[in-house]
Amino acid sequence: MRVNNQHWLKNVPIAHRGLWGADIIENTLSAYQNAIDFGYAIEVDVFSSTDGVLFSFHDDNLTRLTGVDAKIYEKDSAFIKSLSLCNREKIPTFSDLLFTVNGKVPLLIEIKNQPDKKIVERVLDELYEYQGEYAIQSFNPFYINKVKKIAPHVIRGVLGTNLKESKSAIKNFIIKKMPFNKFIKPDFISYNHTGLPLNSKKTKDKALLAWTITSQSQLDKIKNLCDNVIFEKFIP
Repeated sequence: MRVNNQHWLKNVPIAHRGLWGADIIENTLSAYQNAIDFGYAIEVDVFSSTDGVLFSFHDDNLTRLTGVDAKIYEKDSAFIKSLSLCNREKIPTFSDLLFTVNGKVPLLIEIKNQPDKKIVERVLDELYEYQGEYAIQSFNPFYINKVKKIAPHVIRGVLGTNLKESKSAIKNFIIKKMPFNKFIKPDFISYNHTGLPLNSKKTKDKALLAWTITSQSQLDKIKNLCDNVIFEKFIP
């Protein structure tokens, strides 16, 4: 078991998209710096532009935070860099993120579903010389299986939920039941808190993270059902 009781994945609360709120926008360098200042680990999301530059951004569509109705993975890096989040900060590149964090706190890196066939390789290439602690997770089990094959030393995890994330019944079954885990052998599972508790067979020899906790009352209800939490909108 690579994630033991002393590992940061079990002991350091994880700020969802950085520590944001009020005038601090999610998935920005300000949100990451705020999490660093409080000593929290940081959950981040990664997309690739059409020319292979990695960006830290959560939504596949840019509308909510930029007002531009376009898929981030259908635009090149120059276009993405020209945008402003809520008329303030720029969308940070993954390289910007790594430079800012620089090992000060651990990173939980989610690889989002996207057309780029080399997304896993691009993420691992950027992390090759990074000296800080990190782990990689995804809803896509094939991404995590590729991490296992290319970089077996990297701590890897599978995201799951009991909520319907897709129009595809097969995809929803995979996300809910995580049937490929016996082949992928993830070190941890990140599961939606409303779907806890999980069957003990699913979590045997794995750390269990609960997402996304938005209040102390939610945390109090589920803290005995998981090893750690991914949180937002409050300070645990």
